[in-house]
Amino acid sequence: MSIGIFMEYRGLLIQFPINPEELKVKKEGSNETKEVVKLGEVNIARETKLATVEFESFLPERNIYPFIRTKNQFEGPKYYIDFIEKVRNEKKPIRFIVSDTGINFMALIESFEYGYKFGSNDVNFTISLKEFREVRVKEVKVTNYDSNRPHRSTENNRSNSSGKVTPGCTVIVNGRLHRDSWGRGPGMTLRNYKGKINFVKTDGRKYPYHVTEMNGGWMGWVTKESVRVI
Repeated sequence: MSIGIFMEYRGLLIQFPINPEELKVKKEGSNETKEVVKLGEVNIARETKLATVEFESFLPERNIYPFIRTKNQFEGPKYYIDFIEKVRNEKKPIRFIVSDTGINFMALIESFEYGYKFGSNDVNFTISLKEFREVRVKEVKVTNYDSNRPHRSTENNRSNSSGKVTPGCTVIVNGRLHRDSWGRGPGMTLRNYKGKINFVKTDGRKYPYHVTEMNGGWMGWVTKESVRVI
């Protein structure tokens, strides 16, 4: 299993170069216990509380360690610090992803501490994130119930037989990989590579498809012309 830790913000996908020794996602229930006459205590189910994540690692100054996860697209500490500080200043959520696991959710960066140890130019850091849930208020208009009962939809889900590129579909890739959907950070060029699509951008970007290996290992962003659904 090739696990990677990622953050995605406004089309820019970054991967932390060094995996932490430990990463835990904390989710707590918020069930209530109430005393009901003649029934004793009753546990009332509520939505789970927001998940939290905290981990620590370091950002290497040079691409010299064999366990660096981003050897093909290496960036120094400043790149990651600038990214995280920008997101914090804009007070917007990022998407936090741990590949090859079920960890994938929107989150706000609660805290970010970093510094140097033992005279090294490597940057040690601790980061804490908290799940973000968008609040939506839906207006419901009540009319005559008998004349407006909901009807069961007979429309079936369509398969991907049309060849449309969608998340999860298998594709053949012929083209150059990039670090983000804007085309920054060009990397290796693939030829007749069989992979999967896990992100699709629909806002007109030049590199709208993010390609992974068949086992989920992340590759990079490519143009529309670079992929063919199989």
